[in-house]
Amino acid sequence: MNGEHIPDPGGCTHRTFYRNVLRWVKIFNQLGEIGLEHKKPPISSEQKLALINRVIQGESYCSVAYSIGRQESYVSRIYKLYLQEGIDGLQSHCKKGRPSKMKKEEQNIDLESLSQEEQIKILKKQLEEKEVEVKYLKKLAALVQKRKAQQQKKK
Repeated sequence: MNGEHIPDPGGCTHRTFYRNVLRWVKIFNQLGEIGLEHKKPPISSEQKLALINRVIQGESYCSVAYSIGRQESYVSRIYKLYLQEGIDGLQSHCKKGRPSKMKKEEQNIDLESLSQEEQIKILKKQLEEKEVEVKYLKKLAALVQKRKAQQQKKK
């Protein structure tokens, strides 16, 4: 903004870097330093609907996005979602990212209400899981001791 030249960082083209800087300047001019913060607060479905109305009235994705400090792709994505699913699509709260690999804790099963065969199957499965856990913990303890011994030798 002062007219100073900013050298291009590695890892991107001059054109990409220049466009990002221009976008940051536009956001800064509209929202100040708060607009450049990395984490943005979540936007409610009513606010999303207001953004979509601005796009429908003819305002560009860029100008709508800059006014809230987001990228054009965000406004484009919620607009397309609105066209496909309507207002209900704006209210869905789908999780982003990769799903967790951790298993949810199994609910406590009342063993007395099951037959003996089912009880035996469940108890065998639990025993196998505990055995695997014990083996893992033993190997982990051995590894920790080995590393401690190596660190003491280095000293």
